[in-house]
Amino acid sequence: IVPAAKIPTEPSAWLGETQLDSLPNQFRIIEFHAPLLAAGDLQGFVRLGYRYPTFGLDMQQLPFFAAVSLPVFLLVPLFYFLLRREVRPVREASQELNRIMDEDNFRQVQIAATGELGDFMQRFNQFVEHAGARIESLQQDQKQLITSTKLLEYRKNRVETVLETLPEAVMILDESGAITFANQKLAALFNVSLQAILTQPPQQWCDNPDILQLLARHGKDGKGRNFTDTIRFNLHAAIDQAIVTKTYPLFSPNKPAAPIGTLIVFRDETQEALARQARSDFVAHLSHELKSPLNVLGMYSESLLSEAGKSEEFRVEAANVISEEVSRLSSLINGLLSMTQIETGSLTPDRSLVRLRDVATAAYDEARHSAGDRDFTFKFDAPKEMNPVYVDKDLIRIAITNLLSNAVKYNRDGGEVRLTIEETEDAVQVRVSDSGIGVSEEEAAKIFDKFYRSSDERVQSIGGHGLGLALTKQIIELHHGSLSLNHDRAEGAEFIINLWKDTTAMKQAI
Repeated sequence: IVPAAKIPTEPSAWLGETQLDSLPNQFRIIEFHAPLLAAGDLQGFVRLGYRYPTFGLDMQQLPFFAAVSLPVFLLVPLFYFLLRREVRPVREASQELNRIMDEDNFRQVQIAATGELGDFMQRFNQFVEHAGARIESLQQDQKQLITSTKLLEYRKNRVETVLETLPEAVMILDESGAITFANQKLAALFNVSLQAILTQPPQQWCDNPDILQLLARHGKDGKGRNFTDTIRFNLHAAIDQAIVTKTYPLFSPNKPAAPIGTLIVFRDETQEALARQARSDFVAHLSHELKSPLNVLGMYSESLLSEAGKSEEFRVEAANVISEEVSRLSSLINGLLSMTQIETGSLTPDRSLVRLRDVATAAYDEARHSAGDRDFTFKFDAPKEMNPVYVDKDLIRIAITNLLSNAVKYNRDGGEVRLTIEETEDAVQVRVSDSGIGVSEEEAAKIFDKFYRSSDERVQSIGGHGLGLALTKQIIELHHGSLSLNHDRAEGAEFIINLWKDTTAMKQAI
């Protein structure tokens, strides 16, 4: 039964909706109403009501929902079984992929699948086959690359080893002018680490403008790589050191016209410069040493031919002077010959077991005889029983004789000349000392140089050519011994010869 409703009179309310809550059966009704018009006049309303939707079931609906739910519950096991059957190949494929990854074995997945999954697995296996062929090709390429890399590394190490063994310092620049290689001799030359040369800009480890300009010329523009050049400079202003650099462009075997880098060789010519200077000094000293006695010989020869030569007394004096100058010339020439033979390696010591006391005694007696009537005190101290030494008898006698001759020559009147021989655990030691002029600290560093003589007036007043100590040192070093000056003496000079025993010489060599 449609419930009564109040008819709206205002046109604005003719069309609308309302809710009816006060029904006997407690149902909520939602009602829509619209006007009925005839010639523009309101004649009535059309009312359409619906039961308001609610949640839950009532007893009347239960049979319907039960009939619908029963087939659903019956189909669930069937759907589960079908789902398990469809999912099983996917699960097997996943397990197979896990085994492949664990075994690190790239191979095809062998599972039974149908439908779209079977098509997918077939395409997947085709992809695996293609990828496996590609991986095998890449592995071959990798092996070839590793082999080529090892070969290049071997060649690189061999070239670097050759460059390290060169006597000169070497630097290699690449196409951009960056330093890619430097040997240890270059690091030692600049007194920096090899890492600093290879990683730091040249301005940080080198302050020489010539070298910086040289490296800048071989920079990115490459203007300096098409020719070789030679530069001479002093590396350190405080040190007289002559360095010569020579640059050589490096070319690729495939493109001989295109330089790929630059090789710079640093050669220290200090020793050559010093040798040239030494040769000049040697010739000058030798000329001076030869000129003086020759002048004396020429002067007395002319005098003997003049009226003065008729005097018996003058002839005796001239004969004595000529004899002394000839002995001086002979000593100079013999010393030069001996030194030349030692320096060129043409003099081989004739070694034998020698009683050093007997050799020293002969040199000592010769020194006493050469002193003449000069008031000297000679002392000789050597043990009577000594082990023989393996030396060249004649050369060792020359060395001891030279030291004793200097001790007599540069001694003071009433002075002492002492020769002492001692045998220690390591060496046989010969000491020659005097109480004469002595050697200053400034002269000690040059005392063994050829033709060096002290600027002291007392030394200059005594004849000599400055070869005795140099020859003595070379003779002792030829026997692998040492000659040194004792700096602890307050008066005179003392020279010490150490002839090392075989075991000591071996230890020193090691």
